Amino acid sequence: MSELVPGTGVSAESEKQSKKNRILIVEDHAPTRLAMSRLLRQVGAEVVTARDGEEGLGYLLTQRFDILLTDLRMPVMDGFELLHHCLKLPDSHRPRRIVAISGEYEAGALRGQPVQFMAKPFDLDALLDMIGGKMN
Repeated sequence: MSELVPGTGVSAESEKQSKKNRILIVEDHAPTRLAMSRLLRQVGAEVVTARDGEEGLGYLLTQRFDILLTDLRMPVMDGFELLHHCLKLPDSHRPRRIVAISGEYEAGALRGQPVQFMAKPFDLDALLDMIGGKMN
């Protein structure tokens, strides 16, 4: 029997499933950014997108996200600089999970960082598996 969330009469499992992940996608390539945001919205996530690291950092400073998905190579502020700033944020603004995506760098470029890595081109199902989302 599943546990109830105190005072709600709702099972803990139902409560967990109903909470939407807030995801920030930082990606300069518009078709990739749009495809990822569409897919993640289809699985029930609340998605905000940014075109570069500077715009993404602005969102991180003013909003709370569960997951940050960022490209590493972008104009204005690249993903490495964004990650540097992100990891210095107070816990209240730092995403619980960070996934770096790149077609030009390998996971070794992030050695020692608390970041997951996915190479481009990536499989959308693999992305969903990595962030814990499933298609409805």
